[in-house]
This record gives sequence, structure tokens and C-alpha cells, in this order.
Amino acid sequence: MTGSASALGLDDINKPTKPDSKPHVYPKDGCGTCSTTAWAYISSTPSLSAVAGLLQTIGLDKALAGPFTGTLALPTNEAVAAYVAQITADTAPYPDVFNNFLTKLLNYHFILRSAPAWQLDTIALSTRYRNPWTAGPHTVTFVVDKDISKRAPGDWQWSRKSMHNRPMPRVYAVTHIVDEQGNEVTFASKDTFVLGGGVIHSVNAVLNANDIYPSHTASANSIPEKETLLDLITQVSAALNISMLEQLEDRPGTILSPTSEAFAKLQGELTITPTPQQLYDVLAYHFCPSPDNSVKGLLYFPFTKNKKYNPCKTLLATNKPTAGLPGLLFSNTPTGLTTPQELTVTYLNGLTGGQGTSNIVLTGITTPLVLQPNDIFPSLAAVLAAMDFSDLSGVLQQIDAGLNITVLADLEKTPGTLAAPTNEAFIGLDLSGADAATLLRIVTYHFCPDTQPWKLVVRGGMASTGRL
Repeated sequence: MTGSASALGLDDINKPTKPDSKPHVYPKDGCGTCSTTAWAYISSTPSLSAVAGLLQTIGLDKALAGPFTGTLALPTNEAVAAYVAQITADTAPYPDVFNNFLTKLLNYHFILRSAPAWQLDTIALSTRYRNPWTAGPHTVTFVVDKDISKRAPGDWQWSRKSMHNRPMPRVYAVTHIVDEQGNEVTFASKDTFVLGGGVIHSVNAVLNANDIYPSHTASANSIPEKETLLDLITQVSAALNISMLEQLEDRPGTILSPTSEAFAKLQGELTITPTPQQLYDVLAYHFCPSPDNSVKGLLYFPFTKNKKYNPCKTLLATNKPTAGLPGLLFSNTPTGLTTPQELTVTYLNGLTGGQGTSNIVLTGITTPLVLQPNDIFPSLAAVLAAMDFSDLSGVLQQIDAGLNITVLADLEKTPGTLAAPTNEAFIGLDLSGADAATLLRIVTYHFCPDTQPWKLVVRGGMASTGRL
């Protein structure tokens, strides 16, 4: 998946100092009877040939060529094929970006300690994958069947030195693994012990962390906060006869996904029905293509003040290079080793004309509240309040009071083009003797409904004029 910020390089994965604090039992250090290295076993096992190729691609084969003390839960060839079939993006043009995604995905299959398929109890185990913005490592859960047990082998040991003299306990059979997306993944084979005391299991599906998905559709189906965004993309694509989802999937970059709650809030504020093109522009303001398709331009990396990447240039600014649209400025505030960082994005608020700041409430699958660019507003009233039209607003209020009507509300309901006079246009113009009816005729002369045979600027748009 190259359409969103979803990959980490090897250097960006932080391992916790203590993989798991609970005491456990596992083969003794060194595993004298285990002479085969992890990589020798993987590379010679036909059912793991697909994942072996992926490990070579990202360079993990070298790390597995010596003594190994952790655990690998590796998907079979069939499991890899099933996962690859879900990837809708064309990843071939961007090998560096895709390889970083693979690194993140495969490190979630790398458990930090030796974890045989016999455990003291059901247990969550820390993996090598860690989102740098969150407080802890991602985990997988080994689920045991308490009806199947045995005494731990005599050549195993307790993880704590203070317990080494204790007899081996009874351990229970691990029947399956539950990943962070709630999938129950069964074993194809268990407990291949390798040089160093590590262990390899093969599993019948790719394990999924809660922020790793093969496509935007898959993430939206799993994360309720993204459902409305996907629905809106689908509607806009159908109306404009494009595939916006394909545009996002096939281009490296960072998506800021408004939550469903944020969309509901915006809908409550709107007094007009946005056109499909307006909705497309709103969505395009939430996507930051990576400069030069560079991995470093993906904003899951620690935010930088390097102006090449941050503020980011949005897809909307790319589509409208002469509009002078502002970028999105990402910021992070470290809060310590045990708590997630505070992440925000600053944008130009279309409602107020000033800057706004939104919290990023989910990371990896980055999800801020609704952002609005400076040329898209939820209503005509918002335009007049945000920009240089206070005198025009005053005239509208005089008309409403004099004729007991609501001119602005009527204009909101009528598709068309408003040539809105600026405050400068009113300078030197004496309207003190004009009654409400005269003012109404002046205002309506500046409005062109779509039913007219001519258009002043663009359908459904607004023009600023320098005079009445």
C-alpha cells in the first residue's frame, strides 16, 4: 500500500528494553541441540518460499543468519498470496516505499522473545514492530487450551534467574494467535527451534497490526472512523466519473482522514449542498503527496521543520498551482517514554480565514478532525464572515429588517454566482437615503442564478468585485 503513511524503515523501529515482564519458560539459552540457523530453515522450507523472498527484499535474512533468540510467526505461501491479492495499489514504481511497508508488516511477525506453542497461560507478546508515535510495542496474543497440557521439557528454563532452581511447570497448548485486528490465525506448523534458542511457527494467514492494512478499503472496513470518508470518496468518484480512491492508492503520500464524527459535525453546519467538485477539492486538501515520491516525504516519520516536507503541499494545491493554497503543518510534542506523543496539524480555516489546529486522534492510520481549505466554505454566511464583506453583510441586515425577509437565506438556497462587492467598493458610496427595496434591487443585480443564460464567473462560485 503506497497511498498512505503506513511504512517504517528498520532504523525507525524501537525495541522495548524488556520484551515481556511476566515469567515464562522456554528452551535454555543456546539450545545445544539446535544447530540450524533461522535463515537456513526458512530458506530451505518450500512452504515459506514467498515470505523468504520478502525477508530478503528488506534485508532481514542477514539478521537471521546467526543465533536467534526470538520467535517468528511466518505466513505460508498461500497466506502471503491471499494478502497480496488485497493490495490494490500499483507498488512497482515505488520499491523503496513498498519495501518500507513490508518492513513494518513483517516486523509485526517478529516476537521479541522465544515463545513456543506451549505457554503458562494465554498471553500478549510484544513484537518488533512499534509505531514511533505511540507508547508501547504492538502485540500478538497466544491463546491456550487449558484442556491440553504437559510438563515443560527438562531442557527448558525459567526466564528469571531467581527461578532457575524451580521445577518445570505444566504448560498449555497454544491453539491459535489473535492479532490486533481480532483475527484468529491458526498454525500450519509449530515449534521449529533454531540456533540460539529461538523458535519458528508457520501460520495460515498474515498477522495484522491495528494500523497496517493492504488498502484504504480494508482500513475503512475495519476502522469505523474511516467509513464516512470512503463513502464520500465513492460518491464523488461516481459523480465526476473518476476513481479518486485509485488516485490515492497509487501515489505515495499522507492522508489525513476525517472521522465520521467530524463529517457529521460539518454536515450540521452546512446550509448548502456542495457540488461533487467542491467535495473533491475538500478531499484533495486532506492528501499530501510525497515530494518526488520520496520515503522521507511520508509524514509518519518524525515531523521535521524541513520546508521540503513540512508544511506539506496538498493534492489540492498541486491541482491548483496558481491559487496560492497553504500547506498543512504537522507538529509533535513529546510527552515521555510511557505516553503517546501529542500530534497536531495546522491548516487554514475556511470558516474564519485564520489558522486552525486539529488533533490527530489515530496515528499510522492518521485521522484528524475535518480540515477546510481557504477557498471552500460550508455556507455563504461563512464566506461573508471570514472575508472582506462586512459592509455587504450590513446591507443585507438592513434589507432583512426593512422588508421582514431573509435575503441571505434565499441566496443560500439558490444555485448561482454572486459578484460580492468588497468593503473597498462601498468607500465613498452614500446609501443612507436608499430604502430597503432599493438596496434589495442593488444586491439582486449582483446575483446570477444558474437559470440565467450567462455566468459571471463559474457555476456555483463567487466573484469579488471592486465596485457596485
